Amino acid sequence: MCIEQAPSEGTVTLGRRSPLRGSGSSERPRRDARPGPGRTVVFVPDAARLAQLGFGRVAAVPVLFDGRGRVLRHPSRYLRERATLQWHPSRNELGSGGRDYPTPATLRHIAYAVAHFLSWGEARGLDWRTACYDDVLCYQREQLQGLWSARKGRKLQPGTANARADEATHFLAWASFRALREPFPYPRVTKRRAVTASGGSACVAVARAGRAREARPGDVRRVLLIPSAAETAAWLDQVRRRRGSAKALLASTILQTGVRLKEVVALTTDQIPSAETLAALRASGRAMAPVHLSVTKGGRPRTIDMPAPLAAEIRLWIDTRRLVAAHRHRHRTGHLAGERLFISDAPGHEGVPLQRHTVQRLFREMPLGTAAWSAHLGRHTYACNFLLHAMRKDAAAAARPLDAMGADWVRARGSFWLDILRRQLGHLGVETTGQYLRWLASAVGIADLASGWHEALNGGAGDAEPVQ
Repeated sequence: MCIEQAPSEGTVTLGRRSPLRGSGSSERPRRDARPGPGRTVVFVPDAARLAQLGFGRVAAVPVLFDGRGRVLRHPSRYLRERATLQWHPSRNELGSGGRDYPTPATLRHIAYAVAHFLSWGEARGLDWRTACYDDVLCYQREQLQGLWSARKGRKLQPGTANARADEATHFLAWASFRALREPFPYPRVTKRRAVTASGGSACVAVARAGRAREARPGDVRRVLLIPSAAETAAWLDQVRRRRGSAKALLASTILQTGVRLKEVVALTTDQIPSAETLAALRASGRAMAPVHLSVTKGGRPRTIDMPAPLAAEIRLWIDTRRLVAAHRHRHRTGHLAGERLFISDAPGHEGVPLQRHTVQRLFREMPLGTAAWSAHLGRHTYACNFLLHAMRKDAAAAARPLDAMGADWVRARGSFWLDILRRQLGHLGVETTGQYLRWLASAVGIADLASGWHEALNGGAGDAEPVQ
């Protein structure tokens, strides 16, 4: 695949007055990058500088270049129109009402997807002005077959191939709409899917025909193997002893609230309730403290429930050890540590904000019973244990142990609690719901029914009459 990193500072020439000159932020080379004269380059500008110059809504819009450093004018215009909602893929199918402006992260995703398709077309001698929908399906198929991947023969996941082919379709449909190419008809299908854990409501979506079928057996396998509460507590204690209080508190926040990695590293000190507020919550018998998240997936802020003891522990750390780390950072660098909540307390790095790659490395280098242990699996761990705890309380209210409840009861009550969990997690798709319910069935012993049938077929075979 031919996406390269953005041009380095000083390599972009867009004219003497161009506000983009020298303002680019170098993106890391993607793992699917490989050199080649036909590559399409994504340049990510300095959004803050462009906003100051009055470019407003398009300040964060990437620009596409060909392999010789020339601006790809029409693809770049497509990105600007997507950013300003002058055009949206759903406009002709579902109407554009209710659509919000895409986030900078979404714009970068679109830019890299379009660049990837253009690079593929260049390598195949295909011009986007004459490409048809069969060409898009061929592009999708070559990714699935490993014919167009970073490592020769490595087959890409259907989700990846679908997303890139979707963006290619959107770009070609836009070009046709703007009369920049010949008409681009493509078949569409209407799909319905449940949007609640109980399946009580559904949304209707129009999608292009021919998308690859997506399945996530790996995700299901990982969820079924999440660690127990005792194993998780022991792991957190190890992190605290070996990596310090800051990383332990960050990991504990993931495991006790289910927040995403990007959400937890973006927290600031003022988002944690004050000591006075926490004392009032304790006095009123409240077990949870509200914490507002402003940086979230999709840019939709939400308020989560944080266990009051964890919030109190973080607040104590803010008022004590974090102050020490911030003071050492200022003494070492001459700059303030900033307002990020989780800053490093490691010797020589005090006050440096903990980044996503640091947390990912923490989980990877300190495994917990599974090679797949990660911050995202920590989110699953929270959800599953929340579900299990709630179900045990429901069963106790009925004066029965949880493993004595029937499968229908478990599924019904599990779906109810998963609906409650949606707001905390920010999003809970039906596929994830199925994974959690499967884990719950295994955790409470309902899966023993299947193993009992297996034993009846094997261990009980000696008691059966032979077939004549």
